[in-house]
Amino acid sequence: MLIDDVKRGDTDAATRAVAFVAAESFGIWHNRARAKLCRYFKNHPPPEDQCRTMLNAIVDRLIDGRFYEQFKDQLSMAMRFAPDRMADAAAVASSSDKDYIRRYGAWVRRAIDSQTIVPSDGSPGTPATGPASDG
Repeated sequence: MLIDDVKRGDTDAATRAVAFVAAESFGIWHNRARAKLCRYFKNHPPPEDQCRTMLNAIVDRLIDGRFYEQFKDQLSMAMRFAPDRMADAAAVASSSDKDYIRRYGAWVRRAIDSQTIVPSDGSPGTPATGPASDG
């Protein structure tokens, strides 16, 4: 399974997994597989250029309304990688003429507003706001 190879540290598998997350495919279980990969990548990010590839695809899906089951796992990963960019995307989604896109935009905004920054010294965090949320 692709996720197992990624977890073992196979860089070729990670590259294929990033391409899969970013791809627009609609096979059975594809969105569940994307969700599983995103949950892993959220805590074990690939190189920055690969994160950006996935982030671009997820932002486009949110704004265009091209998302399906378990999309929140993709959004959660993207918010971890780039909270400011996702806040901007949520603002665009929130002004959509489609209700389901506005709902997801609002969910992203609430999630970002509730995030806490934990300093590297282990002291209590502060709510994520503006540029300080880049961590």
